[in-house]
Amino acid sequence: MNSQQEIIDAIYQFIGLSQSSEEDFNNQALQLFTYQYKNNLPYQAYCLQKGKTPRTVKMWNQIPPVPINAFKELTLSCTEPNDAERIFMTSGTTQGIQGKHYHPTVSVYDQSMKLNFKNRFMRTTEKIRMGILFPTEEEMPNSSLAHYLALALQEFGTEDSRYLLSDSGLATDYLIADLEQAERTGEPYALLLDTDESH
Repeated sequence: MNSQQEIIDAIYQFIGLSQSSEEDFNNQALQLFTYQYKNNLPYQAYCLQKGKTPRTVKMWNQIPPVPINAFKELTLSCTEPNDAERIFMTSGTTQGIQGKHYHPTVSVYDQSMKLNFKNRFMRTTEKIRMGILFPTEEEMPNSSLAHYLALALQEFGTEDSRYLLSDSGLATDYLIADLEQAERTGEPYALLLDTDESH
């Protein structure tokens, strides 16, 4: 596979599978590795240091993973970074430097999120009332988690779902009212928050 669209289409197809075998996953991973090796020169240099190339790597677990600091020190992208549809950034709490993740199209991220959230969290439920303890996507446009939670609210939240955190702090009254209503009615209620203490 040579073109960006071909690799994107292959990922879409794989994500959409109701089930897949180890061989299916391995083939998809190796195709993606070959594409990244050819089109991401800093990653290619890193792989060569490790003695790994598409010719020598036969299994997905042989693909060299980059350390998290690499996203702070290098531009790891298969396409022109300025053409990225979205750039998600790490919090930068460890060294004060934010790592950058370049997405030529955010639709792959969105498709993966929606299918997995539906299958693993929602299951047979179509909509659920949500309270979100995290800033909005408008407030944190470079946060992948803010985007993830916005998608959850948009796709799976009821009309009375809401954000409970703002510049003014925690909306305690709304939170208590939501929890009391859920307890009183037995209605399912999802409280979504970030549990990473480094933020």
